[in-house]
Amino acid sequence: MKRILLSVVGIFIIGSVFSQIVNESTIRKFNIGVGMSTDIWQGLPPDMKARTINQGAQVFGMYNYRVKESSIYLAGGIGIGMHNMYSDNYIADVRADSISFLKIPGDVDYKKSKLALTYIDVPLEFRIKTDKHFRIAFGFKFGFLIDAHTKYKGNRFTIADDGTTETDRVNVKVKSKDVKQVETWRYGPTFRIGYKWFNLTVYYQLSKVFKVDKGPQLYPISIGLAVIPF
Repeated sequence: MKRILLSVVGIFIIGSVFSQIVNESTIRKFNIGVGMSTDIWQGLPPDMKARTINQGAQVFGMYNYRVKESSIYLAGGIGIGMHNMYSDNYIADVRADSISFLKIPGDVDYKKSKLALTYIDVPLEFRIKTDKHFRIAFGFKFGFLIDAHTKYKGNRFTIADDGTTETDRVNVKVKSKDVKQVETWRYGPTFRIGYKWFNLTVYYQLSKVFKVDKGPQLYPISIGLAVIPF
């Protein structure tokens, strides 16, 4: 979490410093945006069910270059992307040579079980902005993994060798850091359409979360809203 907060603060500090050392014309070309989204997870194992809403968040800063006097812009920048997958499964060993998701037994009462991923992103976009303040953007982004962890909140339990479940009904909160076998890089196309500050966003991840043959071949399709006030 500290790394995530420091990264977010860093983006805003860079934007603040940037605004102080450049002229007003250049400042107008710089955008800072914040977005919320939900991830629709693909590639789930047959016995695994993800929650309908898997909230995520994004923050980004981008510099816009206008193509002559047209309504077309090219943009690039840096950002933070956070994704969550809530499911009825858990990872028994986050440091295993091959990551496996196991079903939470039906007689175990739990509030949440999730996989959380955070990336430093480099977004690139082709933008169209009309005089009526309508915006549309097609792009692509690359991400570098900075955090991968799991969280479980619910009854403590163990599964015996014969498959039976043992639980003492004691509620616990367990966070397992540094999930192994996660791909370092992620990438995929982006799309955004909106009016003035408010935008609908879509991201389709082409890369898989886990390395080939080292875990289920999961990937998210993210749909959300972003506010770009500048």
